[in-house]
Amino acid sequence: MNKEEFQQGYDIESYVSNLRNYRSLVKKLMETAQVKAEHISALRDAVGEYAQPVRATMMTEDWCGDSACNVPVLAQLFEAAGIEFRVFRGSEKEDLKAMYENDGDDHIPVVSLWDGTGKELGRWIEAPEAVQERKETWKAAHPNFERLYLRQKEGDKQAAKEFGTLYRQFLEEMARWYQEGLWNETVREIVQLPGSR
Repeated sequence: MNKEEFQQGYDIESYVSNLRNYRSLVKKLMETAQVKAEHISALRDAVGEYAQPVRATMMTEDWCGDSACNVPVLAQLFEAAGIEFRVFRGSEKEDLKAMYENDGDDHIPVVSLWDGTGKELGRWIEAPEAVQERKETWKAAHPNFERLYLRQKEGDKQAAKEFGTLYRQFLEEMARWYQEGLWNETVREIVQLPGSR
């Protein structure tokens, strides 16, 4: 990803201001997200050996709950580490979406670190492992979740309404997991990205 392509993405303030879903939740999380100093210095050290400037991108869509929960901590991490960060909607940046999908990565968000020459240094997808486990446990405890999801995709309006209510509960629960310590897992995994490609 070259500089010109990178600049086509949204800076965090613009992205959050124009979110179509979960804007109030994301703004609230922006106020509470915290990054440990050791993670900031570890990321600076990890990217220091690569061609500068190292940049970070997230490819997502506004409806993505994992993005809503992680944008706040990633914005803080990258800003503190001196790494410029841009967000792209896959529906608006088809070539980036296609690149990830061609690599077999069809979940979002996708966070990539790029060196100053545009080479991808590493890629992080969807959520940290510890959150994935909790998500599966939550879905198992709410068996209607998947059924309602499928029915609403087929155009069932009542299912869409019920799914929307249930998904909001799920998203608020997930946000709580992050606030109670799992943002550290996101950051830890991001810090390990450079050189992982």
